[in-house]
Amino acid sequence: MLRKALVLMVVLGLLVSFGFALKIGVTTITLRHEFFQAIEAGIRDAAALAGVEVETFDPDLSMEKQVAAMEDFIQKKVDAIILIPIDVKGLIPVTTEAIAAGIPVVTVDMPVEVPGVITFVGTPNKQVGYELGLVAKEYIENELGGKAKIAIVRWLESQIQIERTEGFLEALADMDGVTFVGEYQGYDRDQSFNAVSDLSMAHPDLDLIYAPAENSVVGAHAALETFDLLEKIKIVGFDMTDEALRGLNDGSILAMAQQQPYLEGRIAVQALLTYIKGMEVLGNDWVPENSLVPAKIFTPDNVDTFERDPTEPTVK
Repeated sequence: MLRKALVLMVVLGLLVSFGFALKIGVTTITLRHEFFQAIEAGIRDAAALAGVEVETFDPDLSMEKQVAAMEDFIQKKVDAIILIPIDVKGLIPVTTEAIAAGIPVVTVDMPVEVPGVITFVGTPNKQVGYELGLVAKEYIENELGGKAKIAIVRWLESQIQIERTEGFLEALADMDGVTFVGEYQGYDRDQSFNAVSDLSMAHPDLDLIYAPAENSVVGAHAALETFDLLEKIKIVGFDMTDEALRGLNDGSILAMAQQQPYLEGRIAVQALLTYIKGMEVLGNDWVPENSLVPAKIFTPDNVDTFERDPTEPTVK
């Protein structure tokens, strides 16, 4: 899949010199999170290089507003849509409507299972969760004598975080000494903070927290810091922030999976341009069904190699 993603990157290099009078409608989940800011920056940079106009709508976590944005794009007859879906099931009808109207759709971060979607661009979430689980397993075996109590703090309704958790649990499935005390709602920073505050008192022998999203990591880390538990309870999580970087540097965080959202945004534009103009320019409009972008695993041992994705467009 990485090879296919790289092919699309090369394709963009061939396409950008032509300049296209196209307009792409983009609707994201929320631009309050660095992750989604970086996706949009990648979209805008790739579009700018190709001379393509971008209109972005931020529904700020409201599925109803996102559906309305999709309907607006359909009415405006945009040339293509990049959808970063809030609810993969709730967006099925309007995605189907857009495709029926002849508008190519690419999904990013989460797939919407609708026939005719050009490609899904995102992280192989279960696999990355598994890789993080292996880091936790090594720590439990080497530092805790093979026994540990683990809590999971995440947005319970998120399909992506479900997949990340499935992979994590799979990596630890053969460890008889591991006990999971439960899964706790961590939709945002405050919920995660409160959940960890409560569970750390309810389970004073807790050893590890798995937090498969930016907000749950930040909230969990803040709670552990507040109660002076950073040395006792370690975190394994997703999506690098300043807090996570600090945690890796001081050892309070065992591992972080850093996705490549900026690259995901660029690949989404590349896929659309290939589909729309590839035959005309290149004689080939092939786009893979899934354009998977690998995540990078950072630990205290390699955190010095971390480079942050841009959250603002870099192409002027």
